[in-house]
Amino acid sequence: MTLLFEGESPEGDANEPPDADFDSSSTALARIRVRHLALWAALSLFGVVGLLIAFGLEPGGDVSKRTLGMGVIGLMTVGWLSYALWEQELDLYALFGPLPSCPSAWGLALAGVLAVDLLNSAEFHLLVPWLEQVAPWLAERYVMNAVEAPAGASAYLRLIASGVIAAPLLEEFLFRGVVYQRWAYAWDRPALALGAAAVPFALLHGHVLGAFVFAGVTTLLYLHTRSLWVPIGMHAVGNASALLGGIPTESGFEFVTGGASTGAFGWACLAVSGLLLAWLLRRCGPALYEPLPYAAHERTANRPRAARNP
Repeated sequence: MTLLFEGESPEGDANEPPDADFDSSSTALARIRVRHLALWAALSLFGVVGLLIAFGLEPGGDVSKRTLGMGVIGLMTVGWLSYALWEQELDLYALFGPLPSCPSAWGLALAGVLAVDLLNSAEFHLLVPWLEQVAPWLAERYVMNAVEAPAGASAYLRLIASGVIAAPLLEEFLFRGVVYQRWAYAWDRPALALGAAAVPFALLHGHVLGAFVFAGVTTLLYLHTRSLWVPIGMHAVGNASALLGGIPTESGFEFVTGGASTGAFGWACLAVSGLLLAWLLRRCGPALYEPLPYAAHERTANRPRAARNP
């Protein structure tokens, strides 16, 4: 299977003249290397820890792991992005795409938020109690990133800035915009790249299963809408919902059922989440085998105006 650019076929499209000025091998996706991201991450980690030690702060004590992680990701992104823009001619517009004006794109994002929220509820009501019996250390990992109620307005604003603004922008840019697209381009196996790019994202979060599914959904939304702003929006709304205590589905379930057991609520969440995820996969799944958003946007930007507007 070979990824083709939009409007092309292996033999060429007779209805559209070829673009002599566009060469797929010259796209930034052909020059980007994910291992450079890992190198920048290592350098950023040493740099942030060095700064903390220089100021007499202790990682994990004076500075939380969340703050340390965001500092490393932020420094890595700034450094690598500067390098990519200068040396690899990365086109940010081609990566982010236009802001969708179609309501259905944002409707898909909200459906993704609900599906993942219900899956997380099923995890905490079904999976975590079982893990507490068989693997307590893994159960602790599942709840390690649970959002705690901020103490004071300043802490609340910092949590909004990091969780609702910074994290969605940085993580979607890195994992969906760069890592997934680079691997899909290099391997020519988009489904495999989706799963591979979801693994490091999931391992950085406590709820591994939910984070893995979240990564898959946001990737499909990116491919379907061709706009990174949609997964960024889904990520921001999901984090904001978690910050506010989550969608009150459990209260509604108890009201309707008259106080059913938590196990029943967990199974109900799993069933509804599965239906939503299956619908999203059916709706967005075919986009896996369409041209990558970056390549399609970059190609459009490099086509002569007359060819774009016949």
